[in-house]
Amino acid sequence: MKKIAQLQALLQLPSTWLARHPRVRIWLNVLRLGLFQFGMGLSLAPLTGTLNRVLIDEVGIPAVAVGFLISIHYFVSPVRAMIGFRSDQDRIEGRWRTPYVVLGAMLTYGGLATAPFSLILLSGEGVLPFPLAMGICTLIFLAYGIGVNTVETIYLALVSDLTPPGERGRVLAVLWIMLVLGTIVSSLIMGQLLQSYNHLRLIQVMQGSASVFIGLTLLALLNQEKLRPDGKVVAYTDDVRLRLSFGQSLRLLAHQPSLRSLFGILFVATTGFATHDVLLEPYGGQVLHMPIAQTTQLTALWGLAMLCAIAVSGWLLWQGRSPVGLIIAGCLIGMLGFLIISLTSNEALVGPFRIGVWLIGLGRGLFVVASITLVMSLTDMGHAGLFLGLWGIMQAIAQGVGTIGGGLARDLAQQFTGKVVLGYTFVYGTSLSLLLLSLILLALLRLDRQLQAGEARSPWQGLQDIPADQIIY
Repeated sequence: MKKIAQLQALLQLPSTWLARHPRVRIWLNVLRLGLFQFGMGLSLAPLTGTLNRVLIDEVGIPAVAVGFLISIHYFVSPVRAMIGFRSDQDRIEGRWRTPYVVLGAMLTYGGLATAPFSLILLSGEGVLPFPLAMGICTLIFLAYGIGVNTVETIYLALVSDLTPPGERGRVLAVLWIMLVLGTIVSSLIMGQLLQSYNHLRLIQVMQGSASVFIGLTLLALLNQEKLRPDGKVVAYTDDVRLRLSFGQSLRLLAHQPSLRSLFGILFVATTGFATHDVLLEPYGGQVLHMPIAQTTQLTALWGLAMLCAIAVSGWLLWQGRSPVGLIIAGCLIGMLGFLIISLTSNEALVGPFRIGVWLIGLGRGLFVVASITLVMSLTDMGHAGLFLGLWGIMQAIAQGVGTIGGGLARDLAQQFTGKVVLGYTFVYGTSLSLLLLSLILLALLRLDRQLQAGEARSPWQGLQDIPADQIIY
């Protein structure tokens, strides 16, 4: 009996120590919550980085069709406002957010697990004609889009419920970084698993990533919401902000001329960055003759560039640098990246091609973080979350427009010129031109005159309102 008592006392030591160190307990829980974001990153890399390469290069599907499928989840972004509004109402009344997470996770898993079968449906290996196969694939990617928008929205709201207000900005920054880390790890692992490529292998790998995602989601969110004795959900605060509808948000934005113009400029720049999203890996395969394992690992290069950009921009903003200046720097670096890639049209230039990919990722990271800060700096604290949420939805739609537009431009240019490489370089030239246009418009808007010294706030404070998974990738 004495040994049993000693063993019980030994087992209680960690919980006793954590009770005396509440901040350590909070951050350990944050790391557990971050497993969801890490799993989301694991699932994003094969879907947006490998499947599109195979469909365009190996199967020969038009890039505009692939871009349409990949971008469906961008256009479903407005569902975030509706789901978030309903979830906030339930939370105010003391009810669970978890059922929404479960629904979103199930739809996301279903989409991830069935998306690779588009290889069979669209390649003609099945018995269905192409239009019917495309319709089925559309439903698959639509289910994924609704699921990922639902689960990400409720997850971030749940994080806010479970996190002390003073720690919320840092917590959300850590979770965002874990999302990027997930994509890096996934692309490195997939690069090894796909050394010997065949369609069945890719299907198995993608279904494996879907299973890992759902497992990490379960581990991250299990027992996070708890009930008080009165039957209400436990949270750090009962002051839950009820979101406005998408229409109400747009009407409020219409009365903010500076923000309205800024949103238009950022929409143009985001479209410019996004036009290549569905094309980088196919370009590496069709023009540079890189094997699938190598193009898959481009996502890791992109993710590392994003992490560097997040760190550098955060430090510069903390030093008091203007977010407008960082947006300009991000666009200029992105333009240089597109210029380098458009010139690397020979398989001997894989090294410079990777440099171009790195520069585009670096520029995009600077652009995203600085844009968040600028939007926050031009709004009062009472409306910062609202406009960041609306900005996030508009940026996701710009991603979708750029993705489809890039695929369509590539197909048309290739058809008219008869040369594969010119189809891609036309798109990269368009991307460069859109970034240049956004810089000209930004200079004309003269936002620096509307910013006071030290007015720019932390870019991490409003991340719970932003579809970060869609803006970054």
